[in-house]
Amino acid sequence: MTGKEFALKCKEILKFKTCYAKGTFGQCATPAFINRKAEQYPGWYTDEKVAMLKALPDETRLFDCAGVIKGTMWGFPNLVYTSNGVRDMNDQGLWDCCLEKSTDFSNIQVGELLWMQGHVGVYIGDGLGIESTGKWKNGVQITAVSNIGIAFGYNSRTWSGHGKLPFISYDKGNGSNLNEKPKVDISTYPILRKGSVGKYVKILQTLLLEKGCDPLGIDGKFGKNTLAAVKKFQGSNTDVYGRKLEVDGAVGKLTWGSLYK
Repeated sequence: MTGKEFALKCKEILKFKTCYAKGTFGQCATPAFINRKAEQYPGWYTDEKVAMLKALPDETRLFDCAGVIKGTMWGFPNLVYTSNGVRDMNDQGLWDCCLEKSTDFSNIQVGELLWMQGHVGVYIGDGLGIESTGKWKNGVQITAVSNIGIAFGYNSRTWSGHGKLPFISYDKGNGSNLNEKPKVDISTYPILRKGSVGKYVKILQTLLLEKGCDPLGIDGKFGKNTLAAVKKFQGSNTDVYGRKLEVDGAVGKLTWGSLYK
């Protein structure tokens, strides 16, 4: 499996309702399974956590951080334990087996393991990672890799290093983006709203016109017509990860990225 294929398969987990739970890699949150895990890890599965997990719908899929990697490699959602030559490892075991470890995030490739003490994730490109954590959304989620930069609309995590998993094949060159990069660096673009003026508004108006959402003029003034065009665009387009754009009339990184997609 290539790094890009691995990242895409990790992202497919997002189609399911998930929750963080220690020692899991995609199993359903049935009461019987939760009881077994509570016996296995009594220090983590407190009465409060067990009650919270049992209140979830049975079809909720449970993952810890290492479970995202293992579950994906073991064929989630049709899991076959220790298949595809991947043994059962915790977060530290996954990091220990990595090759070409680095703290320089300028050379990271899609599908590499993200690591910090006690936690791992997977780099999926465009400055983003996927991880399962009890923080924020309490489950499998996309977060910004703040070693690369802050991503508008995402929670951020600073990782200690990254490395190549031995059971994944990586491009010889730097394949850091899952999707083709825009020809401009949109990370430098400002967030635009009604009332904004200047060259970036002109860029926005030009892109909107090219996308069939006419702002009725390219004058560098974000007025009601530009606002209507932005909302029209947001209402009929997705971001680079296939999620519907929020129709709020504000042009941040996700909308800029979709305009350049």
